[in-house]
Amino acid sequence: MNILFVCTGNTCRSPMAQAIFEHRSDHHAQSAGIFAGVGMPASTGTSEVLKQQGISCEHKSQPVTEDLIKWADLVLTMTQNHRDLLKQSYPADTGKILTLKEYADPQYEHAWNKLKESYARLEEEKLAGNKISSKLIDQINQLEEVVQNVDIIDPFGGNHMTYQKTYQELDNYLALSVKKIENKDK
Repeated sequence: MNILFVCTGNTCRSPMAQAIFEHRSDHHAQSAGIFAGVGMPASTGTSEVLKQQGISCEHKSQPVTEDLIKWADLVLTMTQNHRDLLKQSYPADTGKILTLKEYADPQYEHAWNKLKESYARLEEEKLAGNKISSKLIDQINQLEEVVQNVDIIDPFGGNHMTYQKTYQELDNYLALSVKKIENKDK
């Protein structure tokens, strides 16, 4: 399976995701940025955090291109804004463009489906002129929180601790992603 990781400048999150993914998996990966230049190395913070984990990172930045989107079986973005921009730019490929968290987190799809059901119930109650229960409102608020929290921390300009937090977040979701991908291969 070919995986494309996408962030903004392709020097922090997406190269970190690519390096971690390649360290954990035999699948092919590349990374690119929505607004990336060509040939920039990974940020010092990214390189240092990966080195501490024993993961090498020989990286040169590249912008997202149609060829990269076509190459990828799955495009995993670092934020919903990245996802939405790519879906707008490549409408024929929207089915394979997700945020990393959406893809990896088994609770996301469940929460999204429950949220749609709750919205439908809310609309039915409104149309029927019924009083909306506080329980339904609370449920919608909780589900919206789960569904809206799909961005990976951006360490750009941050200190070592910020890069470490990003690494931990990526490592967690990439472990889940690799497991999901390998289960699909069976």
